[in-house]
Amino acid sequence: MIHDIKKVYENTIRQGKAEGDKKEYICRIYKYLVSPKSFGVKENTYICYFEEIGINEKSSDNKNNNENKKKIGIMIDPGSNDEEIYDFLKEENIEIKYIFLTHNHPDHIAGLDNAKEKLNVPIVISRLDGENIHDKRYTMMRLFRLKELECDVDIMVEHLDEIKICDDIIFKFHLTPGHSLGSMCIEIMGTDILIVGDTVFKEGYRKNRLFRWKWYRYGKKY
Repeated sequence: MIHDIKKVYENTIRQGKAEGDKKEYICRIYKYLVSPKSFGVKENTYICYFEEIGINEKSSDNKNNNENKKKIGIMIDPGSNDEEIYDFLKEENIEIKYIFLTHNHPDHIAGLDNAKEKLNVPIVISRLDGENIHDKRYTMMRLFRLKELECDVDIMVEHLDEIKICDDIIFKFHLTPGHSLGSMCIEIMGTDILIVGDTVFKEGYRKNRLFRWKWYRYGKKY
């Protein structure tokens, strides 16, 4: 397989309630790619992490100090059991606090058991998809001949619920049903970032139509 971990976003953001209390972070988002010949994440798994920097830390002396600061992040949609992404987390010294699932289809959750075992952090999903995550007919794990998940989800969120990390970084969950019953988008508050999962496709209508055709063709069998 041909693997690649690609940085898709980097920006400096300021978070905090009062102007004097605001903290400055570098936000980076990486996308994990897998060869189209393999079933797995193929542009589905993301690592989003934040590294705190001082607002006035612009000198070269402070640069080395910043490199040693803790990197706190989340994993989104672990669709594969490949070890490369965990090697990346170790090399970059990223501490994952949560696993977020945009929905419960196999190319987004097939690596969930492995991720839970390695990271041992809470799994977050919408209530509508979380209640059905062990139903192989609903998740289509059976359709792709994948084994049923063993781990349980820890937190089932509702529309507009929020989770905070790093004291100041807030994620807000927007329920966007359609692709699945409980599909959701994840907003990083105070930024222009919205992680949409499969709510929006690059070639939306054509790709979604193909998906529906497959479900119609094979769904009755299962």
